[in-house]
Amino acid sequence: MKKKSIRTKLAIDLFTLQGKWTVWFLGIMFVVYIAHILYPLIYTGESGRTVDDFYARSYIFGNIYMLVIGIITSISCLPYYVQNGITRMDYFFGATIGTLGLAIIIPLVALIIHFLTKGMIDWTNLPIELKGLPDIRIAEEDPFIAQMILAVIYAPSVVEISGLSILVFTVNLFFYYVIGWMIGAGFYRFGGIKGMMFIVLALAIFLINSGIWGNPVPAWLPIPDLTLSFYAIIGTVLLIFIVLGIIRLVTRNMRIKL
Repeated sequence: MKKKSIRTKLAIDLFTLQGKWTVWFLGIMFVVYIAHILYPLIYTGESGRTVDDFYARSYIFGNIYMLVIGIITSISCLPYYVQNGITRMDYFFGATIGTLGLAIIIPLVALIIHFLTKGMIDWTNLPIELKGLPDIRIAEEDPFIAQMILAVIYAPSVVEISGLSILVFTVNLFFYYVIGWMIGAGFYRFGGIKGMMFIVLALAIFLINSGIWGNPVPAWLPIPDLTLSFYAIIGTVLLIFIVLGIIRLVTRNMRIKL
């Protein structure tokens, strides 16, 4: 079988597998979201509440979800495919392409669900006000630990829903996935203290990305403030390529544990 067809099939397989997980993730999140809207209205009669819209929630929780499945697939899927005759190079390209497809689909599905729920709320005249993404900024006076946590939890965002917002959402999802992939691959190959160093590296990359998007970072990280612009998106994409390069170096000759 030709390399191209192997990688294409692998990309489809991984997209399908992770897509099934994503259906569960979005489905559970949607049920919780509806319950969060309806429960106070039905049982307490509370009205006039302000609730995050579904797109905003997907934006925040979707990134953490991609980080987690990046770790899971790097530990479980690569060994499985290599043991079944797939080369590490083919897996690398197949996983990259398949996950990029997933990162493109998730914002579109979240946007569709957002408009459907918004339409239902408007149609039923529920006393609910939907709010979009919060404009969260890390303050310079925040302690280093707080800056680190916020850099991981709150990805760069565009407050108003637009084509730019969807693009940034997609880039963020893929960025978080490759970070998780790098962490999982590092732990699988090295384990122990060396594996922990990949978490430290991941935190440093999160901080760099945060600085690129205009958030204050420690003085020892001389990162240019590119703010919310096309240049900031390019900065994150460059970080993605760097992380992919690290993943390739780690997994190229990685011994598969039986």
